Amino acid sequence: MQERTKNFIILGLIFGVFIAFFVTGRFLINVDELPKLNQGTLIVPHVDIDDLGLTRDGAPYTNKDTRGQWWLGYIADGTCDTACKNGLFYLMRQLERSLDRDASRVSRLIIHTAPPNAELRAFLDENVAGMVEIDGPADKIDTLLPPAMESSSDSASHHIFLISPDGMIFMWYPTHEDMDAVLLEADKIRDDLKRTLKGSLVG
Repeated sequence: MQERTKNFIILGLIFGVFIAFFVTGRFLINVDELPKLNQGTLIVPHVDIDDLGLTRDGAPYTNKDTRGQWWLGYIADGTCDTACKNGLFYLMRQLERSLDRDASRVSRLIIHTAPPNAELRAFLDENVAGMVEIDGPADKIDTLLPPAMESSSDSASHHIFLISPDGMIFMWYPTHEDMDAVLLEADKIRDDLKRTLKGSLVG
């Protein structure tokens, strides 16, 4: 047998093994059961902030306003309990600062679906200053977000969201009263943010 023919046979066997392995893996492995890298819960489909009817100081707040930055968002219904305060302070303000050189690529915003009560207003001013504050209709937000969140709750309030520079809300996290749970959640958000920022040229 000629040397050239042998080489073609060997090459064919190599490709055959590779193809067999690929086909077998494709049909015997359920990709939905493979470990997922993200720690938070994906929002499927992503929700465009343009669809939420948001305003800032009376003017429309759109994905043009989110360009150039990644965002940690929180939806407030006018009240703020312990879990809310933990979320705003530890899962947003402190977490943003912990990103070191990437901190400048992330901004914080809060969406008010109702006027903040005195307790929330004081906490925002005294403990987590610097958040972008915008307003949004509760009915529209709660119609669009919870179904995409796959959440048992019918409200999007009191959750933390990741928002991309093009204004897509794509992942969410719960808030907690228990500090151990808060610290675990902070690690999850930080992991997701660092991975996202590492793979992005935007922001």
